Amino acid sequence: MMESNIAYGQIRTNMQEPTVADMSIADEHFVVKSKTKVSAICEELSKNPTNAVLVMKKDEILGVVTAKDIFACMASGVNASKIKVDKIMRTNIMTLNEDTPISSALEIMSSQKPDSIVIVDSSNQYIGYFSTGDYREATRKLEAHQLMSVRLKRSRKAISKTVEEDEPAADLLDLLLGDFEDDEEEVEKELPSI
Repeated sequence: MMESNIAYGQIRTNMQEPTVADMSIADEHFVVKSKTKVSAICEELSKNPTNAVLVMKKDEILGVVTAKDIFACMASGVNASKIKVDKIMRTNIMTLNEDTPISSALEIMSSQKPDSIVIVDSSNQYIGYFSTGDYREATRKLEAHQLMSVRLKRSRKAISKTVEEDEPAADLLDLLLGDFEDDEEEVEKELPSI
């Protein structure tokens, strides 16, 4: 959202950073009860082996199981068809609120390295799962957001300067778009190291 008042030489920008809820958090997983047998989830995982299985008890996500966890269980000699998911699930679950900005979420994830990231709403109710694919997409969205912010700042300065100097606005498009290479270099400096 951008509000402007060029006549008075003032431009105000208000661009919100994307949040974790802006990601595709409803895909790449399914939820099962904690006493579900591993054999019951294998058919679904065979269709989508990269999916995660979130293990829920009552209204709380307790853990996560992936195809890799099932293979590790089988490799240790355990009969995976008879064991329940709560016996092999990983439990380092991070919970993020849906309005957490992507930059904050990426920093937290890279420092804490959780097994799974669960997204909750303001009432602390489960609404989605932040997958590895979402992590890559979030990095791209954050970079695009920062690039747009840099361009908006540069445009604001250029338009304000043009208005102050009372120059004709014939090249307004050039002022708004500016030099893309400089923008990308500025964004690279601002990106958090993850």
